[in-house]
Amino acid sequence: MDLAPDNMKKVFFTCGGSDANEAAINMARTVTGRSKIFSRYRSYHGSTLGSGNLSGDPRRFSLENPSATGFIKFKDPYVYRSTVKFANDQEASEYYLQKIEEQLAYEGPENVAAIFVESITGANGVIIPPDGYLQGLRKICDRYEILLVCDEVMAGFGRTGKMFAFENWDVKPDMITFAKGVTSSYVQLGGVIISDKVAEYYSDKVFQYGLTYSGHSLACAAGVACVNYYKKANLLENSRKVGKVLGEILEEIKQKHACVGDVRYIGLFAAVEFVKDKETKEPLVPYADKSGTMGKIVGLLKERGFATFGRENNINIAPPLIISEEELRTAMTIFDEVLDIVDKEFL
Repeated sequence: MDLAPDNMKKVFFTCGGSDANEAAINMARTVTGRSKIFSRYRSYHGSTLGSGNLSGDPRRFSLENPSATGFIKFKDPYVYRSTVKFANDQEASEYYLQKIEEQLAYEGPENVAAIFVESITGANGVIIPPDGYLQGLRKICDRYEILLVCDEVMAGFGRTGKMFAFENWDVKPDMITFAKGVTSSYVQLGGVIISDKVAEYYSDKVFQYGLTYSGHSLACAAGVACVNYYKKANLLENSRKVGKVLGEILEEIKQKHACVGDVRYIGLFAAVEFVKDKETKEPLVPYADKSGTMGKIVGLLKERGFATFGRENNINIAPPLIISEEELRTAMTIFDEVLDIVDKEFL
């Protein structure tokens, strides 16, 4: 528990990210006695019934059915794609927070159990919230006694240079869901870290949730080994140090290539957004595109030894936390060369 904020009390271990979020949904509704759950459109929280409906991207469609009710979507603080022009982070945060307030009023805040957010939207483009956004979301949740749940499945365990991504904005959520990085994804482990007030509810009640392999001893041993190595090898510091170099390289790439509209990065967590035109910001492919264009670009990278993935018109860059500056520069040379091809053949 020394890895989490001081308001955190206990951990409920699961087998991965989907069931961590499933468990958090269960807790939120049970503890508050409310039914509605807010989450964002460009989010991804898992592929089980609850976590799939919690997700906002098209992967939720096959799971949407009359039995999965109460899931309400709102927009990410996607500043690059906003039609409103903001002078600074404060203006952007105030705008997006006002929209959430409006939506809560329409849904009835007394009916809302929790607001789930990926601290940084991950698979759908590494959308980094403007400063003030998460802090404001915390205040909104406190005002209406709504639980704030931060999904750290992708961004947690050093990816952003902090143990958890929300720490970049000095926020303390009510629940933290995690997986992936806790074992470097080698062994199946996830969990929900719960605050004092959530833990207090279960002090004399049974949490009616669990899976056969939840908190498996082998997985937990791998988790302990990984966390110990993060500390021993100073990987959070390496994430910050090499991440700074990654940011500098990405800014150069943005200036050089006609196909690059935006680059977003924090620590070793980054995304490159492709456009047909820098001025109009027209995406290289439209939302939910099925042309295979982005798959071809990812294929060009993989052919040259650059392993990554992308969704929509974004490609994520999330190298191992142990990467050196030299290794990063070598890899990004490959990325640069592939973007030369994209400029010539895909625009």
